[in-house]
Amino acid sequence: MKAIIFAVASLAGLGLAFGLLLAWASKKFHIEEDPRVVKIKDFLPGANCGACGLAGCASFAEALVENKTELAFCVACSGENKQKIAEVLGISSPDKDTQVKKIAVIACGGGTRCKNKFDYQGLEDCRSAVLYLGGHKECKYACVGQGTCIRVCPFDAIKMQPEGVPKVIGHKCRSCEKCIAVCPRNIIEMIQPKGKNKVYINCSSQDKGAQVMKNCKVGCIACGKCVKACPVKAITIENNLAKIDYAECIGCKKCIDVCPTKVICLI
Repeated sequence: MKAIIFAVASLAGLGLAFGLLLAWASKKFHIEEDPRVVKIKDFLPGANCGACGLAGCASFAEALVENKTELAFCVACSGENKQKIAEVLGISSPDKDTQVKKIAVIACGGGTRCKNKFDYQGLEDCRSAVLYLGGHKECKYACVGQGTCIRVCPFDAIKMQPEGVPKVIGHKCRSCEKCIAVCPRNIIEMIQPKGKNKVYINCSSQDKGAQVMKNCKVGCIACGKCVKACPVKAITIENNLAKIDYAECIGCKKCIDVCPTKVICLI
């Protein structure tokens, strides 16, 4: 019995000793955090998306204070909060006119409207789906619809549509490009539309028109009607696929009106 009491007392003593040692060490080696870092972290979105090239918002705040990065690199931060951060740092606020927003688009509208080669029963992951016999869609450019891009988006900016293909919600997108990094089909791209009506080509197929029609009901058939209808010559056909030059596009929507497969859409 005495041995048990001694053992318990010894463990308690050791625990107390280590606790006191840790308390002393925490005070001895404590490093004061720059108060500017604390303030800046409060103004950052906290999404830790990594689009700035750093591990997260805390690392970005520290890098700003140490003048190792620029405020403009945070794509998720609002203009109002950037102004507040600039005041904390004592620098000029980024010029709003130079902050041109890019938006991700998923260039495929197929989903259930694109034929399947077989029923996919594997993991709910786009990369796994493509690894299995090259994917279950007849179109080799088609979205496989497993929603990997939805799950990696830190801003809840991608939603699955009833047709079984995801779509980016333009005003929520913060250009972090995480969706691009995980898409095995490489059908997500960043665009820089201007004007009120933001249009994009909702297809990535480079197959000829006849093959597109065989595989999918909503693919680009490279008919050229959009090219002829565009008043500013902002659309061309490249590799059997319509392409918009956003430096020229004025968002008039005439291309949408003439597209026979309705593959040109508004964001």
